[in-house]
Parts: sequence; C-alpha cells; structure tokens
Amino acid sequence: MDEAQFQDLVDRHGEDLALWPAALRADAEALLEHSDRARSILDAAVKLRKALTSGPKVRAPAGLAARIVALADDDEADKPTPSDKASPRARAGS
Repeated sequence: MDEAQFQDLVDRHGEDLALWPAALRADAEALLEHSDRARSILDAAVKLRKALTSGPKVRAPAGLAARIVALADDDEADKPTPSDKASPRARAGS
C-alpha cells in the first residue's frame, strides 16, 4: 500500500482503522510504521472528524422532510405521461 492508496482508504473507511476490513488494516498499520506522510493523512482525518463533530447539534426545521417530498411530487406532476404525448399525425397537423 502506498500513501495515495492509504488516502483513498481513509476517505472511504474513515480515520478509525479498527473499523476497516482486517486485510486493509494490517497493510495500513504497516505503512503507518514507516511513513510520515501516512501519519499526516491519518492525523488530518482525525482533526477533520473532530471539527465536524465538535459543534452544536443542528436540527432540521419541523416539516422539512414533508416539504421536500411535496416538491418532489410537484416535479413528478409536471412531467408528461405517455398519454400526454401527441401522435405523429396530430403534431403534423394531419
């Protein structure tokens, strides 16, 4: 495993190596033993996770999910159905 692969795996699996698949974890731990760059990647991921989780919890406004669904339903209603399509003769004015 090289540093680029390690960065990709940190991005996909997170900074907690204990949550990684065992085979990947072993390779990552071996890389961390001798790579300053890999340790820097992991440290940055840890700091980012802490920054993202340290702030106050934000709750969505009441009814947000219902408004999103209603907007999606409105978009679906605007789409033509197969029966809305005019036949080629009707479009040609025949």
